[in-house]
Amino acid sequence: MPNRASAVESISPAFARTKQLLFRPFHFGFWARLAVVALVTGEAGGLGGGGGSLPNLNTNRGGDNHWANYCSYRWAGAAHLVSIPRWEEIQPYTGWIVVGVALVLALLLLWIYSDCVYRFILLDAVVGGQCRLREGWRRWREAGRRYLFWVVAFGFAAFVLVGVVAGVPALLAYRAGWFQNPDQNLGVLIGGGILLVLVMILLVAVLAIIDMLGRDFLVPVMAFEEVGAMDGWRTVLAIMAEEKLAYAGYVLMKIVLAMGGAIIFTFLNLIVVLILLIPLGLLGGIGFLIGRSAGVSWDNASVVLLLAAFALLALAGLLYVVGFVYAPGLVFFQSYTLEFFAPRYGPLGSKMFPPSPPMTPPTPAIPPGELLLPPEPSPT
Repeated sequence: MPNRASAVESISPAFARTKQLLFRPFHFGFWARLAVVALVTGEAGGLGGGGGSLPNLNTNRGGDNHWANYCSYRWAGAAHLVSIPRWEEIQPYTGWIVVGVALVLALLLLWIYSDCVYRFILLDAVVGGQCRLREGWRRWREAGRRYLFWVVAFGFAAFVLVGVVAGVPALLAYRAGWFQNPDQNLGVLIGGGILLVLVMILLVAVLAIIDMLGRDFLVPVMAFEEVGAMDGWRTVLAIMAEEKLAYAGYVLMKIVLAMGGAIIFTFLNLIVVLILLIPLGLLGGIGFLIGRSAGVSWDNASVVLLLAAFALLALAGLLYVVGFVYAPGLVFFQSYTLEFFAPRYGPLGSKMFPPSPPMTPPTPAIPPGELLLPPEPSPT
């Protein structure tokens, strides 16, 4: 087993392992399965969105501007769609709403469970050099179920903790009357707001580090020792206690590498997506012209559903390509974790760095002129 490398020294062997797994030789099927792993685990990136408030709808101030009236009418319709409905309006649909919420929660739980199982599949792929999705699911689903309990419990605890830390100061300020008279308490509100933001940033950073340590170190311990999350954490904390500075350096280096990887792969994915949008746009334009010449009504519900299905299919294809492009990053970061942790955790180290077979003693050379003859038969 090699010596315990530092966080910086683990970078070079992680690059070497990545090149060996992905390029020596290149296997398209291996990359294709890693793309699925990247999508399920969410390592390939995420999607975000934002929103804004509607403008002032009272644009008709006695004038007869037709365009202003038309815009006011359209915005009023949009505002009606997004306004909060009354209970009498939604009461007939409460059953469907409950079913929809339950279905969304079930799908979310299924995705989180799949993420937990695929963490072990990724570990197995980088350690063993082969990515088997169906076999890996059968092998690691029990470990993924145990890890799921930790993920759900940690997520719920983090949500409650963030809510308490953010909500209690706001509630105290409200009960003290600071929000009713903000001009008289402007200094306190600004100072308390800055302090609260700093505390929230620190809290979120600590929670993110705990989540990272769980993905990096808890998963291998649970895989090799077949234990639950709590027993796994005891082992991880005992190992980390022996080299606190080394693991602190690992956390800092992992943050730096993650930032660099995010910049590189965001740039690469942007180029790939822009290239793929050209043929997708051409196909969409051709389909629109064909449908228009055929007299297709775009207001038809069936047509809208068909277009939505094609849009979802195109989005799924783009996401899969993003995961395919991110395969080197996926393997590198997992290799970096293993190169750092394996010399410090015996079961993982013996799997990644098996001992060399014992050397057999060389066969003695036959002196020149001598032949190996069969033994003479003994006289009877």
